[in-house]
Amino acid sequence: MSSYSGIASAAVALALAFLAIGQPVWEWRLTGPTQEELWSYRLFGVDHVITNVSSGTSTATTYSYYDLPGQPRMSALFVEIVRWYVLAALAGIAGVGLNIATVLKKLRGTFAGLGYLGACAMSLYAGLYFIFAVPGAALPAPTGQTIPDFRGQFLFTQGGLNMILSWTPLAGWFLVLGMGLVFAWGSSEIWHVRVRTVRPAPAAMPRPVATPQTLPPAPTVQVTAEPIEEPDIDEVFVIAPSGLLVKHMSRSLLSDKDRDVVGGMISVVSNFVRDAFTEKDGQVQEIQLGGHRFIMYNEANLVIAVMVGKGSTEDILHRLRHLSTCLKDRYGDRLLMWDGEPLDGIEDELVVLWEPFFVPPPPAD
Repeated sequence: MSSYSGIASAAVALALAFLAIGQPVWEWRLTGPTQEELWSYRLFGVDHVITNVSSGTSTATTYSYYDLPGQPRMSALFVEIVRWYVLAALAGIAGVGLNIATVLKKLRGTFAGLGYLGACAMSLYAGLYFIFAVPGAALPAPTGQTIPDFRGQFLFTQGGLNMILSWTPLAGWFLVLGMGLVFAWGSSEIWHVRVRTVRPAPAAMPRPVATPQTLPPAPTVQVTAEPIEEPDIDEVFVIAPSGLLVKHMSRSLLSDKDRDVVGGMISVVSNFVRDAFTEKDGQVQEIQLGGHRFIMYNEANLVIAVMVGKGSTEDILHRLRHLSTCLKDRYGDRLLMWDGEPLDGIEDELVVLWEPFFVPPPPAD
């Protein structure tokens, strides 16, 4: 589809080039109380019109750029611009021919892309060069002033009469620029198109005739179940929704250990749990505090935290869920609203964490 898009864009660009021939490119107008003088510049000629303001009659004269009186710089400027304009149109026509060859799979799109790119460059050069060259080449004002820029006007008084001198680009200049931009689009569309090459199919090789063979029996695979590593739980903390420590049981602490260290560790765990589990009901969190690994389970703001040395989190999680269900069934609101009163028998409930058998998770609600 890119080859056809290139042809379509080139057709649009050449249509703009054809329209630009009959359109004025730039004009120079002098307006006074009694008459108006207009110089209208086309690509291949100039129209000079003098209009009597009071009677409305006009006198028109057409010149070519080779016989334009009193404006040698303007004649040379338009001869140069027309030269680049014609070259751009020829490059565009050549690009169309190369584009057709690309459609017929005779050439790569690079050649047509170069043709369109050359037409684009020459069209834009003609239009942009005109912007910088016309102020110095235009017909001087009656006051002897030169035109300072590409578009504008100024007022002056001559013989006691107020005069207006104005100058501006017209449709022909915009058509030349549009022609260059459309050629640029066509170049981008066709540049990457390649010729499709047909490779000969490789000769068919004769298939080898398979001979029946007796395969040896498959080896017997023995699957051995890996032993389940029993969780090594050292400390257990039960923390009420208020953040208070309900119960702490230890399997490894000795009586001569520093109680301040234990109390500080419990305080850190309690504060962390209160902050971390605000919106994590029914989830497990594992943290590392120094050389201690803590696994914490939160359900209805009741937190059970264990310090472990080994064992998978999933295996420990089953036991924590089971313990949480047992504690809530036995103590109910006394545990959830715990204010420091002793809970008889809670040690017996916590012992389940050290049982050497698998405790299934409680049924889902």
